Parts: sequence; structure tokens; C-alpha cells
Amino acid sequence: MKYSDEEIRHRLRLGEDSLWAFEALEFSGNRPTRPSREDLADEIAAFANAGGGTLLLGVADDGEPQGMSRPQIAELDSLAVEASSDFIRPAVLILTHHRELDGRRLLVVEVPRGDSHHETSGGSYIRVGGAKRRMTRDEGLRLTQRRGRARPRSFDEQTVPGTGFRTLDESLWEPMLSADDEAEPRTALAELALLANDAHGVLRATVAGVLLCTQSPEQWLPNADIAATLYRGIDRASGHIDSQDITGPLSRQIRYAMVFVARNMRIAARKEPARMDLPQYSERAVYEAIVNAVAHRDYAKRGSRVRLSMFADRLEVQSPGSLPDGVTLASMGTRQATPNDALTSVLARMPVGGIRGSEGRQYIMERLGGGVPTILRETKELSGRDASYSLIDGSEVLLILPAASLERSPARATIAAPYAGHPHSPFRRTGAVPQ
Repeated sequence: MKYSDEEIRHRLRLGEDSLWAFEALEFSGNRPTRPSREDLADEIAAFANAGGGTLLLGVADDGEPQGMSRPQIAELDSLAVEASSDFIRPAVLILTHHRELDGRRLLVVEVPRGDSHHETSGGSYIRVGGAKRRMTRDEGLRLTQRRGRARPRSFDEQTVPGTGFRTLDESLWEPMLSADDEAEPRTALAELALLANDAHGVLRATVAGVLLCTQSPEQWLPNADIAATLYRGIDRASGHIDSQDITGPLSRQIRYAMVFVARNMRIAARKEPARMDLPQYSERAVYEAIVNAVAHRDYAKRGSRVRLSMFADRLEVQSPGSLPDGVTLASMGTRQATPNDALTSVLARMPVGGIRGSEGRQYIMERLGGGVPTILRETKELSGRDASYSLIDGSEVLLILPAASLERSPARATIAAPYAGHPHSPFRRTGAVPQ
């Protein structure tokens, strides 16, 4: 919702109520020290547990805008996003607006009515009148029961404030619809959970819709991208040679992440008598790793991004979010579960379009859940070593693919020989070489 300058002045004159709250600020340099992340999280959760509302950050006790520098408002924006995504469970999708009123900057934070019972480390709060208060146990139980009946199945099905049908790019959603689908596009996209009605009955794009069908998902979901880096040595302290922030709809992120890996992966060549390329990594394994990372990451954690890191001896893919309920590191190859039902469902019907590493695949994802076994098998066949998964601080999944040796050796030849003629082999024959 857009507010005119006069509307904001009018609200400041009237004071706080059930739908509006003001917060004074304190900074240490550019870093906001008041309110804290926890205080902001409590205020945002209180609005979400009620009917939604608007938070004005940067208003003095007398109701006048305080003003702040551009770096300060940028830091404050990041703090609000972090509070709403990492300090509230389930996360709340806020909208932030940088405004200038009478020459003084202030941050407008729009909080939608929540689809769930939202809690913070401080407990459960609700906005009543001009203040938040802690909910009683009975109130919390009733709210959970009331909203639980209408709660989306997964975070990616939640609606995104400020979006609508026209937010979605037709060139991106049209290929997903069946040629014989006679349903009106809005209906068809709602059936795919790319559109949904919000708590007020307004048709909005969902998180999945924004990720798959907008040119710049990061406009609504900060850090919904891939940070790709090639390092000089075996650790991050060695410095980087190449880096790229890969943005755009998820299909494009997957495509350009594979281009980044192909551009930076070293490849040895042998003649026997045809030339045979011996790469560091199986493109098929890397493809599955990247698809899994963007499909299964926790998009509620908006302070983190997928990280693709290439070192001298290994490739790492680090994805925000813990393992789904019921899945362990040991069972990943045999269990199928995801926090993003809508995303994985649509990716399983989205044409792959010739992305590197996807040979033999019709759609971006397989419905059979063969990604992890493919990663493990292809990496072992190529490098002779095992790919490994680990969980970092219970909040990020790390996959390590060891690099295959590029040195000619009997072991290398033994690994390569059985797979050189296979259509999906990581070893590629590139034609006869004159003797």
C-alpha cells in the first residue's frame, strides 16, 4: 500500500492505534542500536497476530520524523528484514519503503495479517489498541486453531504483499500451462499455487510465484539468489579469482550457475586415439546439487543465500535451512521431503530448456527424487571419492563434491574407462585427433 506524504503526516498527528505504531531510533555510526532485532520482531509479530498494520521507524517521541542518513536507513531496512525472517516463527513477509518527509528519511514497514500463530523468542504478542501485549495461553491456542485451518501447506505458498497477477511475467508462466488447459490463466496459476488470495481476499503472487515467474525475485525476497565464487586455493582466505551474484527466476539461476561452473572448472585432455576430456566435476552431479539447493532451501531465512564455492580441491554448495522433518543426513538418498511443495511441484513440470548437466531430462526436476543418489554416484565414479553432506549449526546444509584429479594415472584411467561411452558420462569424447 502506498501512502502519500499527507497521509503519513495525518497518521503522525493522530498517534498510534491498532493499525499504526511508531518507533524512535538510536544509532552507533550507521548501525541501529534501538530498537533491537528482538524488539522489532515482537512488534512485527504482534501486528501479524492481529489484523496487520504499519510500523513507522524513525519517529521521535513528539511525533516528528527524526531523519537519518542513506547508509543508516539501509542498515535499518536490513535489520527489519532480518527480524521478520529469522527472529519470528513462522517468518512474516514484510514490505519496506524508504520515504522522505519534510527532508527527513523514515522507514515504513507494512506488516500483513499472518496466516499462522507467529512467535518470537520473547513469546507470543498481539497488537491491541495502541500497544502490543503478550497473549495468554488460551488466546494463543485459539489463534493457532483458527489460523491453522487456513494455513498454507508450506512457506512457498504464502502470499507476498504488494504483488498481484500482473507481477508475474507471462513469458515465464505461460510455458508451465498445459496446451489443452482451457482454464483462465489466473485460475490455472492458482491451481499451481503461484497465485492465492491473501487474508483480505485479494489475489496475490505466492512466494513460489515470485521465485519462478518474476524477473527479479530479490525485489520481494532479499537474497533469493546464488552467490558464486571461484577461490585461488583451498580456503576462502586464499582470495577469489571470479565471483558472480546470480539473480533472476530460479530457472535462470540454475542455468547461469552451471555456466559459472563450466567456465571455471578445469579439464584435462587425453588422446587414445580420440580426444577425451577429463573434468574436475560431473556436470550432471553439479546440476542436481544446484537444483536441490534452490528448490529445497528455506526462503523464510532472508538473511542468507545459496552459496556456490569452487576451491582448488572441491566444490561446495551451501543452502539455507535445516533438513525437512523426518529426514536425516543418512536418509537423504532414500527419503523424499521438502519444505517447498509448490516450488518442487512446478519445477517438475517446467521444461529444462537445455541447461548444462540436464542431458536426458525433460523437466528441471524429477518427480522420483533421484537427485541425491545421482550426486553420490556420479561423484564417486569420476573422482573415486565420496560426496558428503553436513549440517552447519542446524541451519544450513552443506554439500561437498571432491574434485577429480587431473593427473594421468592408472587409477584415473580405471575410473574413466567404463563410463567413457555412456550418454551421460562425465567423460566426454570430443572427436578424433590426428596422429
